[in-house]
Amino acid sequence: MIPQRRLWATFLPRSPGALVLAAAALLLGVGCARPDVPMQPVYRLIDALETPLGKDAPPHCDINDDFRRAIGCLPYVAMVPAKTLPRPEGHELVVPTGIPPVLMSGMIVADPRVRGVHEEWRRTPIMILPRPERGTTQLTLPLPDDLKGNKVDVQVYGRPVPPSDQRHVTKPLAIGRGARLAVSIGLDAIGAKIGAAPVGFRIMAETDDAKAVLLNTTLDPLASKGWQDYEIDLAAFTGQRVRFHLDTRVLPRPGDDAAGAFGFPLWGAAQVIEPRPRDVKRNVILISLDTMRGDQLEGSLGGIPLMPELAQRAESGAVFENAYTAYPSTTAGHMTMLTGLYPATHGMVFATGVLSSQITTMPEIFARNGYATVGVTEDAMLSAYVGFVRGFDYYHEMKGKTQWATAGEIEQTFGAGLRWIEDHPNERFFMFLHTYQVHAPYEPPPDYDVFKTWEKDGQQLPIDGTTPLPVVDRHLYAGEVRYSDAVLKHLLDRLAELGVLDQTIVAVTGDHGDEFGEHGQIGHAKTVYDEVLHVPLVFLGPGVVPAGKRIDTPVSLIDLMPTLLDLVGLPVPPGLHGTSLAPLLRDEPFPSSRVLYAEAPAFGAHTGHRVAVRTAGFKWIVSDEATVPTQIYDLKNDPGERAPLDDARLTAPGDVLKSLYLALGDTTKSPSLKGGDIGPVPTPKPELDERTVEKLKLLGYIN
Repeated sequence: MIPQRRLWATFLPRSPGALVLAAAALLLGVGCARPDVPMQPVYRLIDALETPLGKDAPPHCDINDDFRRAIGCLPYVAMVPAKTLPRPEGHELVVPTGIPPVLMSGMIVADPRVRGVHEEWRRTPIMILPRPERGTTQLTLPLPDDLKGNKVDVQVYGRPVPPSDQRHVTKPLAIGRGARLAVSIGLDAIGAKIGAAPVGFRIMAETDDAKAVLLNTTLDPLASKGWQDYEIDLAAFTGQRVRFHLDTRVLPRPGDDAAGAFGFPLWGAAQVIEPRPRDVKRNVILISLDTMRGDQLEGSLGGIPLMPELAQRAESGAVFENAYTAYPSTTAGHMTMLTGLYPATHGMVFATGVLSSQITTMPEIFARNGYATVGVTEDAMLSAYVGFVRGFDYYHEMKGKTQWATAGEIEQTFGAGLRWIEDHPNERFFMFLHTYQVHAPYEPPPDYDVFKTWEKDGQQLPIDGTTPLPVVDRHLYAGEVRYSDAVLKHLLDRLAELGVLDQTIVAVTGDHGDEFGEHGQIGHAKTVYDEVLHVPLVFLGPGVVPAGKRIDTPVSLIDLMPTLLDLVGLPVPPGLHGTSLAPLLRDEPFPSSRVLYAEAPAFGAHTGHRVAVRTAGFKWIVSDEATVPTQIYDLKNDPGERAPLDDARLTAPGDVLKSLYLALGDTTKSPSLKGGDIGPVPTPKPELDERTVEKLKLLGYIN
């Protein structure tokens, strides 16, 4: 490692006063105790730069699936969109390649992929291209010997190599008492794969009459594998206005050509945080138990309760007994939670595309109002790149096939959330935790695989090789539910031990349910019956959420965003489809004739796209398949949706309500989507990465 003193010698403060200030800042720096009052971000440095980042720079990037809102993220753009070429006789393929304007300013990292007929994409070696002299070039790609067929599919994506020296300077920022600078530094993982050099990082604070070096260190891509977190006391600058300089410099290794050396530095989640008196703005934790049916909370199987721990906790909070998703699949269900909009408007019904930048997400609102924002998810259908990362300072995706082993992910996911809270004491935060634990494949740990018999014709029979598959799956699913309930208890107990639970509103829900043959289908995303639409919804929050509250009013996941914002006293954006449920918690007036919607994609040859409409005790299921009749259910007398009503007079209202729902797809009619552009969304990757694709296969979403 190159000595730090040598690295920054030409940049050290020169006046005696500046040197004293620098020494004071460093003596007061990393590791000092925080005040025992809530801390909150008052400035995010990425938003306070004198020269804003270019429109092509993504605001989030990751190191080993750990995303941060960061300075230094690189766009990932198509040089060769997927195309098919004749397979050459030799082992090399020459590909004409365009150079997009964003890649014309320097060297380029080219990331090619190829595949044969009916094969998966395969990466060929990453290439470093010199600065282009014109907008086209040719790439020569090696082909695997075992490539199938006489044609080759190829695609190439490129990233710019950043300048060797970079400097980002903020506007003058007023520093209050007790302020600290929290920052993460890191190197894009691409560097270790292509021979990048070490990079020096320096943070300097500049006041009207002095400069002080606050951080001065070096990272080597061969040794640095993740984000490095720092927190620096800013007591020396209390009452002053400070410009922060974030400087990086590539440091060639001995013997390397200095002119050709390159590196990929990142500044992650750089914030000035300050203490603020505790007020009604509690912490918020939103927990999504993917695929959790609404009948599990107080249900039982074979006399064994399924979620005894959460049910007991719920006695000190509020339970919404009739909560429903707006789409029986993961991406749309969660995007509905985080936007307060129906899928017809937000449009994110699968893990492709990118959420419109004109749609504001719940994490963005919390971030704008002094909250640190943290997400931990088992990704796949909640990929950061489609928009779920929006608004989060920290967003960690749990990936990898090994995390689908029996005892894995929920403990790791909840544990990662707990570690963040332990590492950030007294920070006010919004946290989103998502686990696939109860999702197929159903593999409960042995201690929770306790449902070994099933009932048939009033008799208990052992589950064995002759048991129908839906019955087997239903009982394994119940084991996953029991296991998730136990891990959730540990999470809540630990929050109580940390003294966090009493200062936090916790919402526990699911994005959709699962069906086990009730209407002839297995899984979800195939129907809009209540086994896949009904989800649990529990709110905990001493002093804010009344204890022992049970509410049977039908509500929807569109209501989560306005409810959580309302409970902590933050403004609810206009134009949301959801309504705050806080009046129901306070026994205040609430609309008694709401219409709730859900939809599901076409499934099979003759189902068509379906819209479910729920109002006044009735439910319509309307298909766009002309030969599929509208189903109408009297939910009070037929909650299992077994006997559709045969009454032609009720068909027309369902058709009208469906048309009103589909009209929401015209986003120009929604006030929330006008004039509210919040800036760029993350640059989408060319396709789902290999580990995400593997998880989608394991989940059954793709073949």
